[in-house]
Amino acid sequence: MIPLDAFLNAYIDANILLALAAILWVLTRSTLTRTRLRTAFTTQLRLIYGLLIVIACTPLLVAGIATLGNPVAVNLSDIAVAQYLDGRFAMAPTQFEQLLMTRDIIVNEVVTLSSPTGQLIAAILVTGIGLALLRLLTSASNLRRLINNSYAWRRVGNLHIRLTDATHVPFSTATLRRRYIILPSGMLSQPTDLKIALAHELQHIRQGDLHWELLLEMLRPIFVFNPAMSLFKRDVERLRELACDQQVLQRSGLNPLDYGTCLLRVCRNALRQDKQRQIALPTVALLQITGGGTAERFLRQRVTEMVHARRAANPGWMIPALLLPLALMMALGAVSIQRSGDWSQDRLMLSTIVNLERLNQRNGMN
Repeated sequence: MIPLDAFLNAYIDANILLALAAILWVLTRSTLTRTRLRTAFTTQLRLIYGLLIVIACTPLLVAGIATLGNPVAVNLSDIAVAQYLDGRFAMAPTQFEQLLMTRDIIVNEVVTLSSPTGQLIAAILVTGIGLALLRLLTSASNLRRLINNSYAWRRVGNLHIRLTDATHVPFSTATLRRRYIILPSGMLSQPTDLKIALAHELQHIRQGDLHWELLLEMLRPIFVFNPAMSLFKRDVERLRELACDQQVLQRSGLNPLDYGTCLLRVCRNALRQDKQRQIALPTVALLQITGGGTAERFLRQRVTEMVHARRAANPGWMIPALLLPLALMMALGAVSIQRSGDWSQDRLMLSTIVNLERLNQRNGMN
């Protein structure tokens, strides 16, 4: 069984790596917006999916490096000790040692509940993650009820297309064995909108968006206090819709005017429904109506990008070209945040200095 302190340290490392990945992604995204790849939404979507896979694989890389005796000496705490001994910054030795041990002290207090601070942090973690899990389970239950109460209209293999009066927004979702497209029953009287909605949701299935949505929703409770998780979730939602619109217009030959009109019509109908008929998570909807001004700006962007969708290029070679340096930086960051496993010469010297300072303090008191 994994010790609780080791589990908590792994959780802290995972949050740090997620924050580092978010910083790298924001820098990459900002760079791409200044190039011709600004409208390469499919490439950007695959790139962010690839970065999420890199995050998941990073602990395996760290474990592999550990089995080799950690040949990469980039531990940040050791670097800080070396800089301190070189006189790069002024601080009392005992204060510096206390700073280095801050994380270990907090982890110990949380695990043992030996202080009010540790008890408070533990209570916040348990409460926050518990409430987020409860929200996810409630949403999943509501979604299951909506699907069960819908009408089975078509079935192709493990794809189930169903009709409902419970929402005005078409959406798709999935379980481990089935995929669902849920359509408002009112769309049967609007053949063009029905064709657009089906094409849109089928493209989400081709892109693998359904299972990515499930995975991200399951991870959100774990990283409920990490804003990097919200950033990744928001950018994935934005890119998958823009990429989906782009691919549908390029493949199907649909009229961009009809497509944009369909979105506006769905938006108008969705805004009329009460909150009890909002779509439950986790789903991939044709249109997001929550978020106020942000949702309005994104709808405007989607309609605007439709004009250029058929001319947009998504070079596949750019994905490994961009992902490789990101993976290398993630690996470097993952190794650098690992705690030092032995006593280096610098650490022995720091320990000696700290002991001398404490001895001088005792002699002064006598």
